Amino acid sequence: MRYRETDEVFKTLVSELTSTILPTTIMGLTILAIGLFAFDSLGGIEFVLATICGSLASLAKIVVTVAHRRMNAAKPATVEQAARWELAHALLTFVIAASVGVLATAAFAYDDLSVHILATAVIFGYSAGVAIRISVRPFIAAPAIMIAGIPTTVSAMLYGDTAHWILAAVCAAFLVAAMQSVWHVYATATRQICLRLEMQHQARHDPLTGLRNRTALGEAFRTLGSAEDALTCVHCFDLDGFKSVNDRFGHAVGDELLAGIGSRLRDNLEQPSIAVRVGGDEFAILQPDVRHPVEADLLARQIANVLSLPYRIAGEEITIGISLGYTLARSGSARLEQMMAVADKASYRAKRNGGGIECDLASPLEARTSSVAA
Repeated sequence: MRYRETDEVFKTLVSELTSTILPTTIMGLTILAIGLFAFDSLGGIEFVLATICGSLASLAKIVVTVAHRRMNAAKPATVEQAARWELAHALLTFVIAASVGVLATAAFAYDDLSVHILATAVIFGYSAGVAIRISVRPFIAAPAIMIAGIPTTVSAMLYGDTAHWILAAVCAAFLVAAMQSVWHVYATATRQICLRLEMQHQARHDPLTGLRNRTALGEAFRTLGSAEDALTCVHCFDLDGFKSVNDRFGHAVGDELLAGIGSRLRDNLEQPSIAVRVGGDEFAILQPDVRHPVEADLLARQIANVLSLPYRIAGEEITIGISLGYTLARSGSARLEQMMAVADKASYRAKRNGGGIECDLASPLEARTSSVAA
C-alpha cells in the first residue's frame, strides 16, 4: 500500500524488504523448535498446524526474498513489479504472524509455565524483529504485529492470575510501543531515501533546465544494449542567436529561454531517448535503438521544428533557431565521446551554413554526409 510516496521512494522502500532473509530464517527455526516442544509437552493439534504453517511460510518467504533480491540486482523494478513483490512479502508475513499468534495464544490455554515462557519469548522476539526489519512498509509491519500480539495478549489476560494480568499489560504496552517504533522507522527511512534520491537527482541533472547532465548521459550510454542490428544516434545542437537574446533582453530572459528549451525537449522526447544540457546553450540527445536512419532524421526535424516555435517570455515573443548535427553508430560498437565529436562537427557545419541540420554517417554505415535545411 502506498502512503504519500513518490514512485522512486516506493520502489526503494520495497527493495529494503530483501534484507529479511536472516531474521526470517531465525523466526522459522524458532517457530519449529517451540512448536515441536509445545506439542511434545502438551499435545494439541493447534501446535502442529501453527508449526507447519509458520515453517512453510518462512521457507516460502526466504525463496521470495532471494528471487526479489536477484531481480533487483538484474535491473530496477517498475512500480507494478514493486507492488507485486510487496504483496507477496505481505501475504507471507501475515501467515507467519498468524502462526506465531496461534502458537503463543494456544500456549496460555494450558497450565505449563515453561511453555508460557517460550510463548512470551516468541511473541516479543517476533514483534521486535518485525518492527526493526520491515517497518519500512508499515502497512505490512503494523498488521503483522497486531495479528501476532493481540490474541496472545488477550489469552494471557484470560489465564486469570495476577502474574498473567501483569504480563498481558506489559504485552499491550509493548504493542503500542512497537507501533510507534514502526512509524518512526518508516518516517526516518523515508526522509533518508528522499534526501539520497534528491542528491542523486542533483548530481545527474542540470538545475536550470531540469535536463540530464553529462554524468547522466554517460551512465545512460553505458546501459545501452549491444545488438549489432540496432543503431544508436547522438544529436548535438546549440541555439542560433542566443548571445543576442542575452544582450538584448538580459540574462534572466536568457535563462528562462533555456528553461523553455528544456521543457519542450522533455515534452517531445519519448523514452528511451533522453535530452542533455551539455553546457551554456549546447544540448545533446541520445536516441538509442534506432532501427533505420530515417528515424534519426525524423527526430532531428521534429526537435528543430518544436524548438523554433516562438517563446513568450517577459512580455516578449522570442524566436530562435538551432544548428543540429547528428551521427549514428551500430550499438555494439558505439563510443560516446567519438559520436559526440562527430555530431559536434556536424552541428558546427550546420551553423556555418546558416543553421539547420547536418548528418554524418561514418563507416561501416556506408560513409556519407548529407545535409538538409531546418
